Amino acid sequence: MFFVISGYLITQLMIDGLENDEFRFSRFYIRRVARLFPALLITLAACYGFGWFNLLDYEFKALGKHIASGALSIANWVYWKESGYFDVDSIQKPLLHLWSLGVEEQFYLFWPMVLWLLFRFRKNALLAIVGIGIASFVANVILTEHRQASAFFLPMPRAWELMLGAAVAFMHSKNICFAREYADCKAAFGMLLIAAACVMLNEKSSFPGWWALLPTFGAAITIDARHSRINGHLLSHPWFVGIGLISYPLYLYHWPLLSFLQVVSIDTPAWQLRAAALLCCFPLAWGTYRFIERPLRRNSRPALTATLLAVSMAGVGYIGFNTYDRDGLNFRMSRLVTQFTDDVHFDLDREWRRHTCYIADEETTFAPECADSGGTGPLMMLWGDSHSAAVYPALRDSHRAFGMRLAQYSVASCPPVLLRGPCDSVEAGILSVVRAIKPDVVVLTANWTKDSLDSLRQTVDAIRESGVNRIVLLGPVPKWTATLPKVYWAYWRKHREKLPEYTAFGLDTSVAELDRYARGTASSLGIEYASAYQALCNDKGCRTRYGSGKGKPIMYDDHHLTPAGATALMDKLAPSLFAREPARR
Repeated sequence: MFFVISGYLITQLMIDGLENDEFRFSRFYIRRVARLFPALLITLAACYGFGWFNLLDYEFKALGKHIASGALSIANWVYWKESGYFDVDSIQKPLLHLWSLGVEEQFYLFWPMVLWLLFRFRKNALLAIVGIGIASFVANVILTEHRQASAFFLPMPRAWELMLGAAVAFMHSKNICFAREYADCKAAFGMLLIAAACVMLNEKSSFPGWWALLPTFGAAITIDARHSRINGHLLSHPWFVGIGLISYPLYLYHWPLLSFLQVVSIDTPAWQLRAAALLCCFPLAWGTYRFIERPLRRNSRPALTATLLAVSMAGVGYIGFNTYDRDGLNFRMSRLVTQFTDDVHFDLDREWRRHTCYIADEETTFAPECADSGGTGPLMMLWGDSHSAAVYPALRDSHRAFGMRLAQYSVASCPPVLLRGPCDSVEAGILSVVRAIKPDVVVLTANWTKDSLDSLRQTVDAIRESGVNRIVLLGPVPKWTATLPKVYWAYWRKHREKLPEYTAFGLDTSVAELDRYARGTASSLGIEYASAYQALCNDKGCRTRYGSGKGKPIMYDDHHLTPAGATALMDKLAPSLFAREPARR
């Protein structure tokens, strides 16, 4: 929707200048810099200052990269590159919203030259707008189906939204307005489409794709109904005019405030706090408009102002890159904290066998070596999502000592359940492997939920029909309300001492109930149950580190085991898992 508005406003401004022979590229970009850079500089600097005191080294390193990309107007490309299963939650990225600003700023680089050439050589601008828009929309639909992150972040599949606004601006410049006599109906219909998008779209929607037509056409129709009484009375109301004046800093400030509210808490902030953070955006945005943006726009030396703003932006970008290049400047923090966070890191590709036996995103095939580790003895097959990949390193290191072979089939975000959905084909393929290699025991593990546990019967029945008599359900591991390094950081800030070896601080207490539910599920299915929760927890809470000396963290985020965590788990469970005879339930 906002791309449509931006495409309309910028194209309208350019057409007015081109038709009157008053358009100058220098003047256009000076105005863009004066409009965009002041509030953006404040946002980037404020985020850096907050991050200095509140972010762990790897978080501050990521923030530095995001500040640099925001300053260079390429944030959308950076976030596109980061997208995937291993990407952190969006709320943990205070500058994530700059992706859309990146798309717009890339539009400002491309579109003025194209439109100038069309006018210069007297070509049909509307035909070009429609052609670019159609090509972009087709790319959007195709990519949403196969590479959704590309469709969302990249400029080409989003350009049609900007072209939609540009088309309306061009028609208005020619005094073309469809169904002018029904302007009120058009405005109402446009707003209805926007409202429908707000109600119908959710995180499961394949967006942008076809769904993006709802808000974009709603915005275009509403803009086209500029002579309607609804637009005249509603959008000209002082409240709406005021929000329009501060809309840009409002957009810039809202997400960092919500993100940092989450960062300083190891639990989800109460809705009252989130609402208060959003309300704070309004006076901050008004102050930015009143005391910074408006005076700068009225400056008598716009070229000098734009130059100083551009130099300042380059400086902020350099500071961000330097922070990224120096690994988050970990001298800011206590050595206890940095030691803990340093010990979290491991070679995930090697330990989990990523891209070979642990596949993610669009990968669909496994390497041949996944079916058998070699050697002699009974074959154990590990089947599950990323939680099974996290357990694999400890099984790899111990299975030969028990005289067994090991197979691994792990798929990101896909628990071992046979249901219709995005995981259906790959899970069916793994079941065919079970029938082919006929393991002696199958271990099922995942980031369990009650729904996935309730869906296990079909999987268990299919495994039994394949001739496998022994099936083990490995239950849920402990979870934390934030990543374990952040829990450590929060504990240190509160108590000025290291996190205990076992603690309930920052622990997600719902997993204890889920563990009991999983045990009951295994019993009802007639399969073995191995409790990861009981293996890693006691009456003091759950384990935070394991190993010689001070030990290493057992999790690298809030619910994925590190190799040290997997070892801690298997030191308790391996004897029963590798037993030649089924354990008594």
